Amino acid sequence: MDSVSVTWYGQSGFRLAAGESQVLIDPFLSDRPDRRYPPPASAADFTDVTLVLCTHEHVDHLDLPFLREFCAVNARAPIVVPAPVVEMAAGAGVDRDRLKGAEPGKDLSVGDVTVHALPALHGIGGDQPVVYEFAPAGGPVRFLGYVVEIGGIRFYHAGDGLVYPELPSALAALAPDVLMLPINGRDHMRESAGIVGNMNETEAAWLCAQVGASYVIPMHYDAIEGNTGDPGHFTTMVHQSAGTAAIVIPPRARAVTVTLP
Repeated sequence: MDSVSVTWYGQSGFRLAAGESQVLIDPFLSDRPDRRYPPPASAADFTDVTLVLCTHEHVDHLDLPFLREFCAVNARAPIVVPAPVVEMAAGAGVDRDRLKGAEPGKDLSVGDVTVHALPALHGIGGDQPVVYEFAPAGGPVRFLGYVVEIGGIRFYHAGDGLVYPELPSALAALAPDVLMLPINGRDHMRESAGIVGNMNETEAAWLCAQVGASYVIPMHYDAIEGNTGDPGHFTTMVHQSAGTAAIVIPPRARAVTVTLP
């Protein structure tokens, strides 16, 4: 029986642990005025992490103050970001020697962990008009999701993004056992404020049914004031979509175990 310990730190932040491998994904652990609760962990809690994955450059996925603190207490773990974001992270004080650029179609391996990068349909926002794309101006893919193979189990962490036509088949080809999907959605009001949205509860439930994973974990619905989602509604939609995935809603900063026969 394969098993992996999963700890959720709110928003899209997770630790996956199996054997000697400890993978930290999209940690968002700096304090900010728009947070709805204090950070549930600090850099000192991750001295044993062996790999960090960040899906894109938004502050709740690429938490630069946290990553600088992390590098001070953990001297070994590579930090993987989309290839076009490497210089941005280095310029913000993250150790350049620790940074690795990820690209779709180029797998990465660290120890017994393998990472497959997939494009995510997202956008920059902020002071720019909200446009959903894989990369601004047609450049290299800037927004990613990751399929992470660890402990005999495959996890798909979507990062931020919308469902796009090629995504279900691309995911099905990689056969993830566990899906981690954003559910906060998008709307005119948020987009007018420069907030780039995601798939909503209904779209995430549909994707789950298309892929046929064993488990699904909703994410990106709780941390930022005014940009939330409803895991209860997501649960209802998964059941109505005739999906067979078990829905896992872990408590923050407490490990749960995912197992497969």
